[in-house]
Amino acid sequence: MFVRLTSACATVVLAVTALAATGTAATAAPSPKAEAALEQCGLAAFKHTANNWYGHIPVQWETNNQTNCNLKLGDLPQRDPSTPFGDPAGAIKALQRNLNYCYRAGLTIDGKYGARTFAAVKEAQRRHGLTVDGVYGPRTLAGMNWRLYNSYSKTWSQKCYSPF
Repeated sequence: MFVRLTSACATVVLAVTALAATGTAATAAPSPKAEAALEQCGLAAFKHTANNWYGHIPVQWETNNQTNCNLKLGDLPQRDPSTPFGDPAGAIKALQRNLNYCYRAGLTIDGKYGARTFAAVKEAQRRHGLTVDGVYGPRTLAGMNWRLYNSYSKTWSQKCYSPF
C-alpha cells in the first residue's frame, strides 16, 4: 500500500537541492578506471539522504555508509570467492529493482549482473551524462535517480530522485 507523499516529496527535493547547492553531500569520486577496479558491493542497505528519507542502495558489506564499491558485468553474485562476505546478490537485486522502477528496465530480479542489467546501467549512465561503461560505481550511484523510503511513514516515494 502506498500513501501519497506530495508534500513530503517536495521536502526531499528541496533538502536534496539545498545539500547539492552547499556542496556538503559531494565527495570526491574516483576516476572511471579506478571505479572499475573497486571492491564489489557486498549488500543492499538504506543510506540516509534527507530528513526521514533513505535510498535502498548497493554498498560494501563492512558498513552501511560506504559507497566506494561497484558492480559490473559478470558478477553472479560473488566476484571473489576468497572473500565471501556480505550478500552481493542482494546488492545486485536492489540495483535491478531500482532500474526497473526508475528507468523501466524490465529486468528479472535475479541477483546476477548479466547483459540486460549491464545495458540498463549503461542507459542510465547515458541519460545522466556519465561515462557509459556499464559499471555501477560511486559516480553512477551519485548520478542515478533512486526511489526513496521514508522511515517515519514506512512508505516508498512514488517518484525517483537523485539524492546522493
